[in-house]
Amino acid sequence: MKLVCYCADDFAMNAEITHAILHLLHQKVIQATSCMTQSPYWFDHATKLLDVQQPFNIGLHLNFTHNFNDEDYIYSLNTCIRKAWSHTLSRHHIRQSIEKQWGNFIEATGKQPDFIDGHQHVHQFPVIREILISFLKEKKFKGWIRSLNQPLYIQGYQLKTYILHTLGAKKLQSLCTTHHISTNAYFAGIYNFSTTVDYAFLNQKWLKHAQENTLIMCHPSLTTTQLEDPIYLARINEYNYLSSPQFLEDCHRFNVQLAPIGAI
Repeated sequence: MKLVCYCADDFAMNAEITHAILHLLHQKVIQATSCMTQSPYWFDHATKLLDVQQPFNIGLHLNFTHNFNDEDYIYSLNTCIRKAWSHTLSRHHIRQSIEKQWGNFIEATGKQPDFIDGHQHVHQFPVIREILISFLKEKKFKGWIRSLNQPLYIQGYQLKTYILHTLGAKKLQSLCTTHHISTNAYFAGIYNFSTTVDYAFLNQKWLKHAQENTLIMCHPSLTTTQLEDPIYLARINEYNYLSSPQFLEDCHRFNVQLAPIGAI
């Protein structure tokens, strides 16, 4: 039996995403969610997590690319990548933003995050990762960090998987090892969010190739998702599969037991 954790990203980005994630948590088909604490919905939505009865991980979805507020330190993904690799991101503003997002999380939940990851994987970028690790050491962080260092390569998505891995996964894993911060061992969930993708088939591939301590990211939402979200149709497809009987049947078929990373 392989223990695998499904984590839904983008909690509190909007109401439709939050409601989908809460439903899947109550159904016990996902075991973690990663929260966007800059969102104007965050403090209200966070209270609903307290009603979930099953054990699950609540994480901070560190954000530097999605604009909730003009006061936030935000860039487009391409600009963020360019400035990270040219080391022209403001270290002061990165640190200030991490502190604010961390503080919002603790204010709403009453505890440190169980884990840290990044919206569009920004937590593994140069500058951001070094400041993040330093900050977590100061806070005596006892949780884990999402690692893309050992991704599952699935046919059709090898190039995107390789690109995401090269955007800092190896260096972040090295920093975590050096500073004795836990990570997931394996990672999956990467695809192109196309509406023509057979999401059930993709999950069957991930579940088949999953190893012990595999983290699989997902991005579910209800059918009323706001149209300005560029991947809203993919989110709906993900929710429909994860909430269906087929998902749990597929887990059983591939000898997978669902559990939070902390239980692995």
